[in-house]
Amino acid sequence: MGKLFLAFFIILTAVCYLVSPVAAFRISLVGEVNENQQFVADNEIYEVDNSAAGEDLVLNYIAQKVKVVGLIKETRESKIIKVESFEVVEE
Repeated sequence: MGKLFLAFFIILTAVCYLVSPVAAFRISLVGEVNENQQFVADNEIYEVDNSAAGEDLVLNYIAQKVKVVGLIKETRESKIIKVESFEVVEE
């Protein structure tokens, strides 16, 4: 029983350690889409997640100032925004 518990505990600890933590929260940002189809706001680069609004944004609004509302996911490697809506902002 003790060895089984110890093995389970070791496996659980390893899985928790290896899984990349992800935080997600809704936010509104003003920025631009760059030539790499990334959204840039406040000197931060966001990869645009796959969604209809996100595809429209990165394909049709490059270098235009836009306000984006979406869900941000942060991993160790990058920040990703799932665009829920956006609008062009007049400068």
